[in-house]
Amino acid sequence: MHLSAADEYFTHQTSLPHAMVATSDPSWRERYWVSFQDTQGGDTVLTLGMGKYPNQDVFEAFVCLSHNGTQRNLRLSRTLLPDAEMSVGPLSCVIVEPLRELRFLLDENDTGISFDITFDATMEPLLEGRFFQVSRARVTYDAIRYVQHGRARGTLTTPEGVIELDPDRWWAERDHSWGTRPLPRAEGQPPGNRPEWRMLAFAPLQLPDFAVHLYLQESAPGQPVHLSAGIVPPVGSGKEFPAIVGVEHDLQWVEGAAAPTLAGGQLSLLLHGGDRIDLGIRALKGRAHLRGGGYEGWNGWMQGHWRGDLTSEHDEWDLTDTANFYRFAKAGSDHLVEVTHDGAVGYGIIEYMVLPGYGRYEEALPPARQP
Repeated sequence: MHLSAADEYFTHQTSLPHAMVATSDPSWRERYWVSFQDTQGGDTVLTLGMGKYPNQDVFEAFVCLSHNGTQRNLRLSRTLLPDAEMSVGPLSCVIVEPLRELRFLLDENDTGISFDITFDATMEPLLEGRFFQVSRARVTYDAIRYVQHGRARGTLTTPEGVIELDPDRWWAERDHSWGTRPLPRAEGQPPGNRPEWRMLAFAPLQLPDFAVHLYLQESAPGQPVHLSAGIVPPVGSGKEFPAIVGVEHDLQWVEGAAAPTLAGGQLSLLLHGGDRIDLGIRALKGRAHLRGGGYEGWNGWMQGHWRGDLTSEHDEWDLTDTANFYRFAKAGSDHLVEVTHDGAVGYGIIEYMVLPGYGRYEEALPPARQP
């Protein structure tokens, strides 16, 4: 067993040191996801993630920057122990004030991207309900997360130049999740089960006076297999909102796109007590494709798989390449959207997927690929 600085505090939840978790399931992980967007330009999305897998002895991270038809990706991995810091290679996170201010730093590296960006919370965090799911007599999901909305300030350096992040135009969302979730399958393991859901939407959205987050999985139109949603007030306001008891959606898609591509539509939040909140959605150009971070694997890089003491790889994608766009987009993306409600305008991202057999949004499905 291994002691770390966290063991000095009265925060233990099991009869183990903090370096260990209460299950030996290799898929247990704890992760950050953070997305920054230029809401005025509408074309730039920077998404990063980092996480630890205690039972895999892995700490990993990624950075994806999508801008002007190009996406640059950086994937990083190291052996977890004995270093308990939130860092891997050139990327690190400093928690300046819990649930209020986090600083993300990327030192110079082969991608040509570096940054020093601070996430400032504008809204209170939203704690989702526990997500518990069993497949073939095995617990595949037993996880929880909170989501928070905010603004970004700092400096982003790209091969094209330096961008000063003004919080008036650079908005941000993040989540922090922990628990058991499926790992990508490796060679020699049994095949994974097809998901129960056929449509998925993960949508942290913020307006001037409140923010919304919803995570919806449906097996068929109007038949959710998972819904976690809520409304949160600005930091320190103390305002409360009714619970969301249902979500209705009417989305429009870009027909003939190489992968599902949102154009816009409407989300309706059904509230306890009978009221509803209708949100107009307009998709903007900015869209960071998460496969660049290893979601569903990319050219042998699988999230949570051990890769040694320190491994780094990077690549650059031409997002105008329609022949390869499905490969880039098949694992979902952080798509920048404008959201409107009663004359107020806000922004956020929507991660979405539509699979064959859903029974709606057939126009979202890509054309059949030639063998």
